[in-house]
Amino acid sequence: MPAVSKGDGMRGLAVFISDIRNCKSKEAEVKRINKELANIRSKFKGDKALDGYSKKKYVCKLLFIFLLGHDIDFGHMEAVNLLSSNKYTEKQIGYLFISVLVNSNSDLIRLINNAIKNDLASRNPTFMNLALHCIANVGSREMAEAFASEIPRILVAGDTMDSVKQSAALCLLRLNRTSPDLVPMGEWTARVVHLLNDQHLGVVTAATSLITTLAQKSPDDFKTSVLLAVTRLSRIVTSASIDLQDYTYYFVAAPWLSVKLLRLLQCYPPPEDTSLRSRLTECLETILNKAQEPPKSKKVQHSNARNAVLFEAISLIIHHDRGAGPEPDPPSRTQPAGGRLLRPAGCCCCCCCCCCCSGGGPPVQVSRLPSALLRLLLAALTFCCVYSGSSARTTEFCTRTSSCRSD
Repeated sequence: MPAVSKGDGMRGLAVFISDIRNCKSKEAEVKRINKELANIRSKFKGDKALDGYSKKKYVCKLLFIFLLGHDIDFGHMEAVNLLSSNKYTEKQIGYLFISVLVNSNSDLIRLINNAIKNDLASRNPTFMNLALHCIANVGSREMAEAFASEIPRILVAGDTMDSVKQSAALCLLRLNRTSPDLVPMGEWTARVVHLLNDQHLGVVTAATSLITTLAQKSPDDFKTSVLLAVTRLSRIVTSASIDLQDYTYYFVAAPWLSVKLLRLLQCYPPPEDTSLRSRLTECLETILNKAQEPPKSKKVQHSNARNAVLFEAISLIIHHDRGAGPEPDPPSRTQPAGGRLLRPAGCCCCCCCCCCCSGGGPPVQVSRLPSALLRLLLAALTFCCVYSGSSARTTEFCTRTSSCRSD
């Protein structure tokens, strides 16, 4: 984001906000707002043309008044005019006003779309980001029709900056949720999947969210993402790798990306390729083993990040254990302790859910689970059962768990 110069401060806006805060009653606030609205309306209708700074200031005041809960029925065209400005602060305020106040069915959508097209074609990354954010915030069908074919091109272009790629991926995700029939990936599928190899954390995280949503609707089109997701996850969780090690959150490497990759893998059955399945098993085993290690920090952020990855790994284990694909081969040299550890973990999770939620089920086998994993499963299960009214089952499971742990 470009630096804001000293002259970009809006003293009139600051004074107006101060006046509002100093009002002693609701009636005084309404009176001050009505006075300001009358002043702004007269300025917009006056014979003297307003410069960009004045338009920006008055539009900001209207936006502030709207956020206070008052209706705004004018100023929309002035905000649209700000979109054609070459100054970042003026264009930013214009997009902000449109994102908040303009209805998706507004008559101004065509004018807004034309301004957005100009910014996307400008190749100015700052302006492109503002335009993409506006598309995602409004998310109207008209915008999907206008830009659904242009945004994928921006996303996979080699000369697009990382920040713009990230915005483009999230913008496509938004349009896919609001108008999925208007966002066909088609020729862009392979290149979008390839973004899982990107070295920028923001790009690969946004791309993973987009691919996960698309894979849920068209799994066959994005099945090649399994190989890239497993490979990327392996590079993150393996201690010998340095992939994204600069992006650590309280001693956990790229935890949110790891969670998203594990969630993406839950869209597909276990890999049929033996080497790939073995690599995924190794990743999951590494995550479970790390959960047993002493924490590197006592802060809650560390435990939250580590547990987020752990619970998503457990979800993937359960997904595979429920018969989401062919039965894995017996443990071999390519599938050592990982298979022996993961299968009981998945069985235990399923048995626990059956025991506590369905009112019955086979005996819960928990003695083979690591103590750290067992404690986390117990905490999660207790939370679920309390809110589902299965307190008796929870007590039974806790009793079994305690006896197994004491053994």
